[in-house]
Amino acid sequence: MAFYVRTPGTCGEFIQGSIKGQRFLVTCPINRYSYAIGDVQYPLPLSSISLQSKAYQAYITVLDTLGIDRSTAKPVYLHSDILQGKGLASSSADISVVAMATAKSHGYDLSMEQLASICLSIEPTDAPFYPGIVQFDYLNGTCCELLGTCPPIRIVMFDEGGTIDTVQFNHQQNLDVLIDEKEELMVEALAKFKEGIHKHNVKLIGEASTISSFGNQRILHKANLYALHQIGVECNAIGTIIAHSGTVLGLLFPPDSPSIVHCLQQVKQELPNLTFMDIVETTNEGITFMER
Repeated sequence: MAFYVRTPGTCGEFIQGSIKGQRFLVTCPINRYSYAIGDVQYPLPLSSISLQSKAYQAYITVLDTLGIDRSTAKPVYLHSDILQGKGLASSSADISVVAMATAKSHGYDLSMEQLASICLSIEPTDAPFYPGIVQFDYLNGTCCELLGTCPPIRIVMFDEGGTIDTVQFNHQQNLDVLIDEKEELMVEALAKFKEGIHKHNVKLIGEASTISSFGNQRILHKANLYALHQIGVECNAIGTIIAHSGTVLGLLFPPDSPSIVHCLQQVKQELPNLTFMDIVETTNEGITFMER
């Protein structure tokens, strides 16, 4: 019986920083996915859908953890809609779907904590595999708090160009100092975000995300952030979001906003260096699977 597994990517993070010495991020899962399939009746040639290095590490880690002989293990195949190196949790999504598909194919299940541990063993990780929105310690691989479900939000995504290596980013000099310096902003942003989730108030969620986006400028500067935010204000966006360790930034809108088309036109005219990527929506599903 084949197992189909999928995990959403993210549009960066609603919030990322540190409070009282604990690093954390607040997830922003979106409706773009990584998919894995395992235990297929007629296995494809491994060359047709090969696992990239981090996904392959996840595959091997699960096999070794479960004591499964690599030479007789069932193959797992991966496909992803998520761009790499942009801060969209592509690696976390790939690793989690491959890990779960590998376990399921061999008669095992993995908890959220086990998935987080596997991801963290490969690189500092995001947590799009958790259902809903979570506050997550991305260095220790632990869930700080399940915050609840996110009301529908549309995100217009843009790219400043280039790629960021997450591992290298997290080892840069003075990073700890720069993160600690913005703690006061993180306290404000997190409190506002929690209130927004509790009340299903997208305006508060957008304000919290904007605070975190602006607070990250000394850590990873985005040349177009302030100008993009101003266009968003003029087009009735509810806030700005970024990949705190990536190249993506975006504008948050209510799901029924009539201003998105006009906003896109304004960005193309005023910020030609920004590349339009996609229009996505938030999701709360986390990792899912089905059997066939």
